[in-house]
Amino acid sequence: MTDFPSVSQAVIVGGGIVGCSTAYHLSRLGWDVVLLERAKLTSGTTFHAAGLVGQLRSKASRVNFESTGFSLA
Repeated sequence: MTDFPSVSQAVIVGGGIVGCSTAYHLSRLGWDVVLLERAKLTSGTTFHAAGLVGQLRSKASRVNFESTGFSLA
């Protein structure tokens, strides 16, 4: 895309899981959103780190247990 809007309510840099989610939810609220990504969506850090989604658990004790395990590795 070579034509960028001259005005936007939100400009989000990064098309990973957080950037895409933020753009999606803001646009659902009626915001004019521009999402900028260097290459293709979710091909950067999200691709390599899975957006840290694996650390989302139903219980805080499980998150702490896994975080401690990761720090020991």
